[in-house]
Amino acid sequence: MANVNLIEALVCQYEQKKINRRELVSSLVASAAVISGSSAYSQEPPPVASGRSMNHVSLSVNDVNQSADFYEKVLGLKVISRPANGGINMGLGDESFLGLYNLSNPGSMHHLCIGVENYDPDSLAEKLREHQISATVNRDAANRTSGGDQLYFSDPDGILVQIAEHGYLG
Repeated sequence: MANVNLIEALVCQYEQKKINRRELVSSLVASAAVISGSSAYSQEPPPVASGRSMNHVSLSVNDVNQSADFYEKVLGLKVISRPANGGINMGLGDESFLGLYNLSNPGSMHHLCIGVENYDPDSLAEKLREHQISATVNRDAANRTSGGDQLYFSDPDGILVQIAEHGYLG
């Protein structure tokens, strides 16, 4: 709004013959440079990555095997992996899965995972910091079967979000 007021004031000065056309143009050019410089400085950082898929959702359940049987009988999901931490991953199409884990708060979603291209957890964690978002990289091989480190952060409502390579299947 202040930028509009500045331009209006310059035009008004020109119309009142307080400045000539050359002064108006040079003042507008100088103002435009200041305005564009300050807005470029205050812009948000670019997105951390482009989400390509809902890679998986992990649920906290009371009984992993009972839940796996339920999803197999009701939705035809098949077991695609059994991570070392005791969970079961059920396939959903070619590029996603449903994770079932015996965790705290049974009956709730533990986290969701968005698949991205060119997954690099350390680079993504740095980009998240540019957005003032604290991320953790889990390097514990016992917690995954992917062969890669896991990147986690929370959204504004406290929902745990994971980013992984697009197409990762647990």
